[in-house]
Amino acid sequence: MNLKRVRILKEGMETGGAAVYWMQRDQRIHDNWALIYAQKKALERNLPLLVVFNIVPVFLDASIRQYGFMIIGLREIQTGLKKYNIPFHLITGDPVENIPGFLNSVNASILITDFNPLRNVREWKQSLFKKTSIPFHEVDAHNIVPCWIASDKKEFAAYTIRPKINRLLPEYLEDFPPLIRMRNENSVFTSIDFTEMRKTLKINFEVKEADWINPGEEAAHKVLELFINNKLMNYAIDRNNPNLDASSNLSPYLHFGQISAQRIALAVQPFIEYSVSRASFLEELIIRRELADNFCLYNSSYDSFDGFPEWGRNSLNLHRKDKRPYVYSLEEFEAGNTHDRLRPVHRQGQNQC
Repeated sequence: MNLKRVRILKEGMETGGAAVYWMQRDQRIHDNWALIYAQKKALERNLPLLVVFNIVPVFLDASIRQYGFMIIGLREIQTGLKKYNIPFHLITGDPVENIPGFLNSVNASILITDFNPLRNVREWKQSLFKKTSIPFHEVDAHNIVPCWIASDKKEFAAYTIRPKINRLLPEYLEDFPPLIRMRNENSVFTSIDFTEMRKTLKINFEVKEADWINPGEEAAHKVLELFINNKLMNYAIDRNNPNLDASSNLSPYLHFGQISAQRIALAVQPFIEYSVSRASFLEELIIRRELADNFCLYNSSYDSFDGFPEWGRNSLNLHRKDKRPYVYSLEEFEAGNTHDRLRPVHRQGQNQC
């Protein structure tokens, strides 16, 4: 494992207790550099390894459609980790309060977590510094090239970050070592009531859950296999045609970290016979996706008007008072209640991402 993927957020004193992986963004067992690193630390120190996931009752505008997809994946993680003798703990509430309490309850020796460029998650970590005294390490298991290594500034566009990432890919696009079954004989596996946990959520339950797509790591790999076998060949030609089911359908799995972008790239890379489609897909998977993380990491106003480039702000301000024939509320947009006869149609079994 390339240890440049790791950042030490805080030095500290180890206690001799458990190594804890605080899983957040990368919700999978295999091909997970953060979990691999956490296990490495545990084995080096002859410590038990624990994985904890903290569900917050509300996160941005996520509804049960997003939470439901995630929860099914977490249930699969709990079952899968047991095969490696790694206990999985699910807690709910404010992570700034919950994670320190959990660390104390298990006498944690070191804390490892995922990299996430979003402001609220970074604020959680900053708050944790004051409440923990053990070492705190962060691993970028989401990007192939660690975000802070790919660039040390906000990139203007894909064409500015592309050469930087391509130059580093040979160093970072490596295969993953397998996870090892832990030998700790005193592992305690607690039962998790996912039904009761759902009741603690303060989200929109009125929307329909995504019953047309199977969540989880195992399902993600099946979708990847389907894409490679049936769609990759013509991806470059077909991907922009909305009348065709030509996309990879991997977006929700990548979003929740149920599959590694690095694993996808490794799986697609050998298909040199589809060189144009392969290049087109890898551009989206690597360059465009990692550019988005770069934007969030280095632009503190990434989610507001102030985060727009100057030309965008000027243009919007110039036309702010223009008369518009139609004006809709956010709720009307979400429901597709507009004058346009072309309304969004949900097709059973098809991912529109």
